[in-house]
Amino acid sequence: MKLLGYLRSCLPTIALVVAAVALSAFILAVSGAGLAVIVLVSIISCLGLALALAADWVRKRPFYDDLVSCADDAQRPLWLSEVVERPDYLEGAITYDALSAISKAANDGVNAYRRQASEYREYIETWVHEAKSPLAAAHLMLDNLRAEADRVESVDKLRALDDELCRVEGFIEQALFYARSETVDRDYLIRKYRLGDLVAASVKANAATLIGVHMAPVMHDLDFEVFTDEKWIEFIFGQVIQNAAKYARRDNPRLEFSGVLRDRGNANERVELTVRDNGCGVSAADLPRVFDKGFTGENGRSGKRSTGIGLYLVKRLCDKMGVGILADSVEGEGFAITFSFSTNKFQYVDRGGGSPLAPPTPEMRSFQ
Repeated sequence: MKLLGYLRSCLPTIALVVAAVALSAFILAVSGAGLAVIVLVSIISCLGLALALAADWVRKRPFYDDLVSCADDAQRPLWLSEVVERPDYLEGAITYDALSAISKAANDGVNAYRRQASEYREYIETWVHEAKSPLAAAHLMLDNLRAEADRVESVDKLRALDDELCRVEGFIEQALFYARSETVDRDYLIRKYRLGDLVAASVKANAATLIGVHMAPVMHDLDFEVFTDEKWIEFIFGQVIQNAAKYARRDNPRLEFSGVLRDRGNANERVELTVRDNGCGVSAADLPRVFDKGFTGENGRSGKRSTGIGLYLVKRLCDKMGVGILADSVEGEGFAITFSFSTNKFQYVDRGGGSPLAPPTPEMRSFQ
């Protein structure tokens, strides 16, 4: 902070003090005081003003010099509270506190953006790696079909090729929804839907996957109406269905959809949908982490080609949509996910942070 600039900012104060000194001199002259006394009083007053301004400038200069230095550096403003000391005078302290709050908010935003960009990059890398495998298999199958087009086995190979291409489509759809998951509110239309219709649509969209593993879906007690977005929730159900098919048992695999109404007539009345399979299940040690990004568990490391993205994306979207979600499992007996849908559309207002609904009740947590 330059002295000239400081004095310019103090011009109103200096003008008031000069006016007060002139008025005092006038009063002394009218009172009969001698010229020497008037001059002495005026000099003392002006000297006192000069000393006060000099002391104030010396005290404030280090703080404002640090602020100017931070403003000249593109990165240092984010670390203002670390490189600048809090001054002991009131206006400086207020300025420091305000700038520290702004700096903290800016740092939080930058860190969140960097974390988001890093997660997105990691996901794209994983997706590209997974998408290459079925594409390579499809090309090999096509090469074989060209040489064996007249054989009966070609039908089975064509079916296998179709399955591989369906896998590619699934990965592409997953990538699309992942990319849109940060801005769910921009593509989110809440309407009233019949729960059974949503489940049926998801089962139909994933029929080929279920037929491929000979898994029989069973639906009962789904005659409820819920408020949600059709596109997003069908994708969520689809990810759960594909996860169940991936870990289905070989003999008599089963997938069950069941609904129940909780807290009827209360403010937190909700419909709970439980999706339960009879597959290999998840161990008690892995269960708390099934929604973690990239977590595959023991089953995922046993040749299932799991990426740990599907259930992570399901949890992420449910949180943003205000849909409660809970996982339960008994190893060797099956895996279940329970979704909670509010029956009151007003509970979905202002879900920017993705605060979930009330979690499923203890009755729904016990795996049967």
